[in-house]
Amino acid sequence: MHLDMKLPFFRGKDKIVFPIVRVDDRLLHGQVIVGWGQTLGLHPVLLVSDRIGKDSELAATFRQLVPEELRGDIVTVAEAAELWTRGDFKDARPLLVVETPVDALKMVRLGAPMKVLTIGGLHFREGRDEILPYVFLSDWDRTTLRELAGLGVRIQCQDLPASKPILYED
Repeated sequence: MHLDMKLPFFRGKDKIVFPIVRVDDRLLHGQVIVGWGQTLGLHPVLLVSDRIGKDSELAATFRQLVPEELRGDIVTVAEAAELWTRGDFKDARPLLVVETPVDALKMVRLGAPMKVLTIGGLHFREGRDEILPYVFLSDWDRTTLRELAGLGVRIQCQDLPASKPILYED
């Protein structure tokens, strides 16, 4: 049995929407693999990145981080959009991790029917303003999120599944 039935996030109007698309500039790390993937029994766990998808050595390193039961892989943005539009996620509990909001926007522009985008970790960098302890946004991030919202994507901030999602409003 998966733990999601016991987490407050999954009650009432806040039911989980698959695939989970998470923006995290740290990519695959313990909070993603254990906190999300293993806790919720998600699979596949895909790192969606053109940068890493085109670097075979880096992709191989990231593949090793994902436990076998999560069926992890590295795919490009176009490959992720194709899998999604083809229906490959229909009977699964996928987690797609993107490095930036721009990657999520690219997937939507390629036809992925994204309903929810979860900002799980955009950390401090020069030129970013803090909106939550784990979310710092640049003007470019805000512009991208505004465009996604305009395309009907609900944007929420949530670091862990047990945390209540916070609706992002520009």
